[in-house]
Amino acid sequence: MSDFTSLHSKTYNEFKEIDIHAYQLIVDFYAKREEDIQRLKFHEYFELHLAYIEALLETGLYQNLLKVCDETIEAVIQHNIQFYQGEDIYRKLLLRKSAAHYNLLEYHKAEFILKELIKMNPKDGHSIRFFRKSQLHRPPSFVQNTRNVSLLLFLFTAMVICFEMAYFGFGKSQSEMGMIIEIARNIVFLSGWLVLILGDGIFRWKVFKETKDFIKTIHLQKNKKTGVPVFSEK
Repeated sequence: MSDFTSLHSKTYNEFKEIDIHAYQLIVDFYAKREEDIQRLKFHEYFELHLAYIEALLETGLYQNLLKVCDETIEAVIQHNIQFYQGEDIYRKLLLRKSAAHYNLLEYHKAEFILKELIKMNPKDGHSIRFFRKSQLHRPPSFVQNTRNVSLLLFLFTAMVICFEMAYFGFGKSQSEMGMIIEIARNIVFLSGWLVLILGDGIFRWKVFKETKDFIKTIHLQKNKKTGVPVFSEK
């Protein structure tokens, strides 16, 4: 252990004593030792930055994450780092950045980054799923309208139930009027569900289809550049 510590700075060795999942401790350590960290050798500085980014994500400090993430991406580009500890580090950092925008409700910014990741690798399943998830948080106006209509129908159903209870009491009414009201109430209630399911269902289908079309377009563009036939299985 002494041989290992002698190869590294005191700041780095103190950082390595912190459990990798002790996110708040990592955030506090970085805040107290930021000036020392900036003076570290690059490989030490880089490892601390990556751990700090993960800690910021886990503790919900998304604005700080965006700033540090941009600095780290610049370092990755400057030093031409593609893989780090077996991971595509550029992709990982962009995913962390998109997650920060997503949690800040900045869905457009998150989707812009995710689209770029999909352009880089149209088979990136994680980015594709995340891209769809983000889009589902931005329903168009027609979805909001169908949700409002369904809510009104549910409220009307509740009013009919209140009327039934006030007019007929808690017992089951066998009168013709009571049966008509019960049928009407069920129709209104089911209509509310139908409108809600149709509106959201159409929206989800459109998101799925548009994402699929976008990925198909990227595949076609890549095939044209590489000269691979469009319908080739390669």
